[in-house]
Amino acid sequence: MNTSSSSIPERKRKAPQQPERGQAKRYTLGKARSVDVVSFVEARAFEINALQKSLQNARTSGNTRAFQTLPRHLRRRAASHNIKRIPARLRERAIAEMKKSAQSSKTLGETGRLTNAKKSRRYKRRNASGRAEFERRQHGKRWLETHVWHAKRMRMCELWNTMVAETPNERSHRAAYRAAKENTHIQDVSYYAMLELTGPEAAIVALLRPLLSPTELTVAMRPYIGGARMAPLTLHRKGMYPQGLLGPATALWQPGPTADCRTLWLRVHPASSDAVANELNRAVEAQNDLQVKITDISQELVSFELL
Repeated sequence: MNTSSSSIPERKRKAPQQPERGQAKRYTLGKARSVDVVSFVEARAFEINALQKSLQNARTSGNTRAFQTLPRHLRRRAASHNIKRIPARLRERAIAEMKKSAQSSKTLGETGRLTNAKKSRRYKRRNASGRAEFERRQHGKRWLETHVWHAKRMRMCELWNTMVAETPNERSHRAAYRAAKENTHIQDVSYYAMLELTGPEAAIVALLRPLLSPTELTVAMRPYIGGARMAPLTLHRKGMYPQGLLGPATALWQPGPTADCRTLWLRVHPASSDAVANELNRAVEAQNDLQVKITDISQELVSFELL
């Protein structure tokens, strides 16, 4: 029996009741389920162990080699092919990586030493003494005691007949700023010229007085005469102040029991060291009664400065 759509009464949809203004919505909470933590963890112990192993393997696998995991200050170019350049804790992993590597045809032994590597002609021609080779390479220029350390990390340049560090090879501005803020910096300033003045205390003071400003503190002042502090000086040619500038210098007394024989170390910049030494020698020759001996000991000392 067919019935027309007009005979079926339409149902009116009730609009959802909106909460009145200022009245909060009411929510009903169902019955909370309890979870047994011990059984829950035991059931998923295998998954947790697998996750931990995968995280551990991710650190030691992939495209990262053993020498690439080292911090920046421990990285060396030779670490990619020389096991001895890698810390002992990573050598086993590095040996395994080098054995799997197909980039080199050299055979690596169990100890990490190349067994079939052919020694180069440069290796055969090497000098028996490394010091003799360093002395030969210093012909015409001077190397500081820390030259090899700086040459591995910085770009070297020749200044004042001495090889000094110019710029670093790696970006270490943040590390340097952090070290200067929290700790300290040490700098090799052995390239500075060091002049040693030996003689009576009064004679040394009289020798330097014409080379200084009349208003400047001299090396005879109480803070400096005992040798506990360095005296900053500005040297001029004899009797030509304020003209005839030679350059800045620092003076340090060697502590001594008597004033009859004292020693004063005068450190000057290498750019003005020759001019200062010549001016001091002329001042000594002009006054024959001054028993002061001047010696250049720049090659005998290694000096560092804390910043």
